[in-house]
Amino acid sequence: MFAWLWLSEAAFDLGSALISFAIGVWIFSFTGSVQDYSVSVLLAALASMLVMPVAGTLADRYNRRRVVAGCDLAAIVVTVSVVLFLSIRPPDVGVLYAYSALAAAIASMRRPAIRVVISAIVPKHRYTQVSGLGGISRSTVQIAAPIASAFLLQSFGMQMVVVTHLALILGGALLAYAAMTRAARRLGAEHPLPADGSFLLSARASLSGALDFLRSTPLMGVLIGYGAFVQCLLVLATVMLTPMVLSTHSAEVLGAIMSIGVVGALSGSVMAASQVIRKHLVLWMLLSDTVQSAAILLAGVTQSPVVWSFAAFVCLFSGSASVACSSALWMRKTPLARQGSIFSLLAASNLLVMCLVLLVGGYLADAVLEPALLHDGAWSATIGSWFGTGKGRGIGFLFFVAGLCGLVLSAVALSSAKLRKLETLVAERSD
Repeated sequence: MFAWLWLSEAAFDLGSALISFAIGVWIFSFTGSVQDYSVSVLLAALASMLVMPVAGTLADRYNRRRVVAGCDLAAIVVTVSVVLFLSIRPPDVGVLYAYSALAAAIASMRRPAIRVVISAIVPKHRYTQVSGLGGISRSTVQIAAPIASAFLLQSFGMQMVVVTHLALILGGALLAYAAMTRAARRLGAEHPLPADGSFLLSARASLSGALDFLRSTPLMGVLIGYGAFVQCLLVLATVMLTPMVLSTHSAEVLGAIMSIGVVGALSGSVMAASQVIRKHLVLWMLLSDTVQSAAILLAGVTQSPVVWSFAAFVCLFSGSASVACSSALWMRKTPLARQGSIFSLLAASNLLVMCLVLLVGGYLADAVLEPALLHDGAWSATIGSWFGTGKGRGIGFLFFVAGLCGLVLSAVALSSAKLRKLETLVAERSD
């Protein structure tokens, strides 16, 4: 059952990677604006964040097989609609914005239910391996996705990318339904929270339960805040890398750099799945985050595709190891009956901070940093004298500052004895 769910998630991840890369490249190439490019990512993040309370309630209090099937059907309908639109009209920025937002919202509704099901059917001591295997599938399907997406976009256009996405959604939906049908008896036994009257009452009760858990275990609340900031650094690196590279290089170079980065993510996930990380998960997480921040800083100070590739590899290797450790911690410490709401709250907190970073980052890059670090810009004789000037240097400076902030945060976290001992201070879940 886990293997089928794993393959289903891999199919959805591959489709998301193809369409996200294609939309980002098309919008940036069409408008030439970092802010317009950031808006597509921002809208997707906002849509995901808005549905999180609904997603958590559905995962905790309703039949998860029906929840996943409903989300899959909605994804199919939306994608077919976009295919039909593109068959009669050329791509439109507004339509691509809407498609990106709807696809992200549906995926966010689906994901908590899948994660709770996996928690129910996999033994606790396998959670780090499960997280690593999830990273392997995501990394494996994304190794070829940027190159394949660029090829499809340039050779056949946006419509073929969307058609490919539709085929992957259909395959993933069939796999998920088959797996959850086989697990139906187990899922019924692991479904202790009934719906409390109306859906709004159920949503309120689920959110209250999640907040009660965090109040009773304040270290887990600290972990949410820390994880949200670290996730923003990783998002900044992966999202803003696109306009930084495209400012001076081709889409093919960007695809190669991103593919090398995904090889790094794959390697980090393999390390987690191979049981190299068996204990001291918090320490592994904090050290991985430190290395990740250093790689982001390095990416900002260079304009060499070779160095960018190295930094991308190291950044995503460390990020994958950190995410695997963090996911295992949450699966082990959170009561199964509350996991849907907790996972949704985690995602919402990450998305909220990410939206702020993308909004501010896109504005700073377009309106402040890029103009200031042009050859004749306001900072060309000061910061530009040691950091460099020209296209892409403003975004590079943003990378440099973000990496520096990440290093400081990691140092503060490593200095906290309580955070380092979280595994022993917070009890394992009893169910």
